Amino acid sequence: MKQQRPFTYLVLALICLICYSFNSNDPDLDFPNRPYKVKRYLWKYRYLSVELNQAMNIPIPIILAIAGLESDWGTSELAQNANNHFGIKTKNNWEESYCKTTKEYWGYFGGATQQCFRKYKLIRESYNDFGTFLTQKWPYRQLLQYESWDYPSWAYGLQQCNYATDPFYAQKLIRIIEEYRLDEVN
Repeated sequence: MKQQRPFTYLVLALICLICYSFNSNDPDLDFPNRPYKVKRYLWKYRYLSVELNQAMNIPIPIILAIAGLESDWGTSELAQNANNHFGIKTKNNWEESYCKTTKEYWGYFGGATQQCFRKYKLIRESYNDFGTFLTQKWPYRQLLQYESWDYPSWAYGLQQCNYATDPFYAQKLIRIIEEYRLDEVN
């Protein structure tokens, strides 16, 4: 009697691979046009944005777009050295800070300046602090009046509240959300 085990194993492996690809939440399969660092970031940290959304009703696309923009999808100096994924600055009232040269805008003109940012032990702390920052500090609390699906209003609201000095911040957030289809991430 002839043994057919290698062929059987191969067929079973192919069936498993096909089933996995249909049931996977792998961002590579759903959105093949996203850059690798975006896919990797979403794979590693989207669960934190979901948790933050459920706890504080901040839209997932806004959370991910700000984190992606401010941390260059987890690869920036600030993200690597301070676990700060949202670019939240500090004065002297924060436990640990990380100071670096950054670009700030005064109207439409930008320039380099030295700024200090909040430093976190864990990336999760950065996400939690971002949620607290938006839901407990005036004028950001007013953003909670917008529906969680209304990411354009959130983006323009953040810009009006001076979350960032970049005069094109809202447009950048909206472009990131739409280009990488972050409104489809859950």
